[in-house]
Amino acid sequence: MVDIVIRPAQASDAMAIHRIQQQKDVMPYILSLPSTRVEQIQERYRNLGANHHEFVAEVNGQVVGNAAVVQMTGRRSHVGIFYISVDAEHHGNGIGTALITKVLDLADNWLMLERVELGVLITNPRAQALYERHGFVVEGKRIGSIRSVGQYVDEIIMARFRPGGLLNSDAE
Repeated sequence: MVDIVIRPAQASDAMAIHRIQQQKDVMPYILSLPSTRVEQIQERYRNLGANHHEFVAEVNGQVVGNAAVVQMTGRRSHVGIFYISVDAEHHGNGIGTALITKVLDLADNWLMLERVELGVLITNPRAQALYERHGFVVEGKRIGSIRSVGQYVDEIIMARFRPGGLLNSDAE
């Protein structure tokens, strides 16, 4: 088992996140483009809004993944949008689980989000299985909603409801 440290993301993590997101086994499954520049990621981290909560995972002092929940506002303030990316060399080593666990703890116990949503490409069943292990359920599919490596790919829409929360069907 590797020792994983989860901490808030900062602008100095931009180079590592850029490296991860440019990997051939990561890029097809995320919304970044191959033309994304390190400076764009640095700027994003410097200007994260109060509702944007992003963490990185470190192994031996090296950033190997990031994940976030972005709390919506207004009538959707009970909802968070989740995203994640993990270094391809560390897939299957618990990085995704550690990041998801940290983000869901924040969502459940600090932000009190009732619903966390995500989209996963139909071409990424391994990620879908990871999300399902963490309580996400499939709600539907967007046909051809994402361009990836020269083709339109369907996006599976998933959500997870706060355990014991107002929207959790188990709470009835």
